[in-house]
Amino acid sequence: MSLLEKLQKKYAAHQAGGDVITAGIIGIVIIIIILIFSEVQGALPTPTNTALAGASTNATATFASAMELAPVIIIVLIAAVVLFVVNRFRS
Repeated sequence: MSLLEKLQKKYAAHQAGGDVITAGIIGIVIIIIILIFSEVQGALPTPTNTALAGASTNATATFASAMELAPVIIIVLIAAVVLFVVNRFRS
């Protein structure tokens, strides 16, 4: 194995490690966003005006529907970590 091949293999391992760290950061950010939204939504008073109440309900429903993809994203991130570990053991 030439020096170039060794360096390429080492760089690929470091790149995969960076991908795992990035995946972990994305998962943490998703959790923090959900927690912040929950705290802000809970702290807001209930509006007496029906139009404002409807707007608040619509905003919450839109956020909730957007966060339905969060578990899928986290599952994909976990799968990426598993693939990284399996690839690390193989090489």
